[in-house]
Amino acid sequence: MKKYISLLAVLLVSCHLSHSQLMGAAGSRSDSTKNFSFLPIPYVNYDRSLGFSYGLIPMAMYTINKKDTISPQSLTGGIILRTSNETWMGGFFGKFYLKEDTYRVTAAAVTGNVNFQFYPDLPSAPESIDYSTGLDYLSVDIQRKVAPSMYAGLGYVFTHFATAYDVENAPTAYTTLHGGKLIWSYDKRDDVYYPRAGYLTNFNYNFYPDFFGNETSSNKITIDHNQYFSARQNKDIIAARLFLGIGIGDLDFNQQFILGGKDLRGYSQGEYRGEQLYALQGEYRWNPTERFGLVGFAGMAMVHNKNISADNGKLLPSVGGGFRINVFPKNHMNVGLDAGVGIDDWSISFQIGETF
Repeated sequence: MKKYISLLAVLLVSCHLSHSQLMGAAGSRSDSTKNFSFLPIPYVNYDRSLGFSYGLIPMAMYTINKKDTISPQSLTGGIILRTSNETWMGGFFGKFYLKEDTYRVTAAAVTGNVNFQFYPDLPSAPESIDYSTGLDYLSVDIQRKVAPSMYAGLGYVFTHFATAYDVENAPTAYTTLHGGKLIWSYDKRDDVYYPRAGYLTNFNYNFYPDFFGNETSSNKITIDHNQYFSARQNKDIIAARLFLGIGIGDLDFNQQFILGGKDLRGYSQGEYRGEQLYALQGEYRWNPTERFGLVGFAGMAMVHNKNISADNGKLLPSVGGGFRINVFPKNHMNVGLDAGVGIDDWSISFQIGETF
């Protein structure tokens, strides 16, 4: 799994499949002049922990009310995937813009089973312990415009975990979480799908009180700021992101922040996880043509209240790059692959839209 020749082979196959299939499908099923576009996107990926992944992500972009010329197009999609380490997942997601962008509704539902590992801070324990988590997840967020460019709202999240550790005589741990959300956003982007200027700031307060039926009380606060600058006569974009994740109270193991993915590419093993995560990253988005682009990125992160106390506050750098294919030209909605490198780790990640 650690051999670079295997990584290169999978990356080349993934690039070939994504480019040829997406370009062919986009030409036949997506029309930028219409109010409805549909595209079945093949999913091909490789992960150090999950192995080779394959699946399908059908997506549709559409105008809910043709008389509404202000709201961005809404997005609905599904996902079906399986990996070589027997992880599987299925679900749907949607982002809906309503009443001249007065309301923004986000919904997602996922079920599956993820085989992963964690790194214990015990002298006699192995370096990592495998575990399997059955997951059922449902989330709904509703935001309303309360001032120019400002949105506020509420949300609900349900999660059920069934976690089995690969340790002799270890019982399966079942956890059900009911959470509420307070959401605030300030959106000055010039476009919600592919911003070239402006910024987006989000504040989310997730609370899991015991009177919701949770066994313990916990809270999670996330704050992110995303800034965009146009470059090369508005053809390219310089993007930057700051993320702060803070856990308060008695967080469940599955509620911890895990370094990797959106914050921060280049880490896929799950070694760095804890109750606080801070990340800063920048990205250059180069668009040599209207349908094909490249990205280069670099970032830095820290994890606190970590499972391995010696790594608390350790600076964790990341660097990498990837490609993008514009599959919905009307909204410049991209898909692509990113490859990143961190400390003693690396990742390849399939992207729907931009990372941030």
